[in-house]
Amino acid sequence: MQLAISAAMSENRCIGRNNHLPWKLPDEWAYFRSISKGKAFLMGRKSYESVDGLYSTYRNIVISRHPNLPLPHQPAEQAHSLDEAFHLLNQEKEVLVLGGVSLFEELLPKVDKLYLSIIHADIEGDVFFPEVDFSEWKCTFSQYHPADEQHAYAFSMNQYVRAPKP
Repeated sequence: MQLAISAAMSENRCIGRNNHLPWKLPDEWAYFRSISKGKAFLMGRKSYESVDGLYSTYRNIVISRHPNLPLPHQPAEQAHSLDEAFHLLNQEKEVLVLGGVSLFEELLPKVDKLYLSIIHADIEGDVFFPEVDFSEWKCTFSQYHPADEQHAYAFSMNQYVRAPKP
């Protein structure tokens, strides 16, 4: 199983404010839909319950210690730990980790790939993506999108794979 993180962050690493995305970027959403089609999503409870939550039409695994977490956005399964989640996902080819921050922090050293969109602005927020040492990663794709009538901010859609260790 290939494990990948998918996120969008501002230049100051903001990924959210008041459990919402602090931007609306239709072409970035279209990019996300194109890279995520047919893939399983792994997320924490807060990400699953977010107003701006992202859900796979294929498979969603939600990690929560809550004994009977309501899962209204189907298809969804609950795992009570990462080990249990990985057991449920062991037959998947690629799994996208969608957050929250604690999952990003725990899994960043273990993931094989990053789908990371960078919004070219400093944006106020209360949730931030962990620091990334980009010397450990090789960019395999990058596409710049300027600000326009539908996009308040310029952004870049990027894909990285973990660089081989010397």
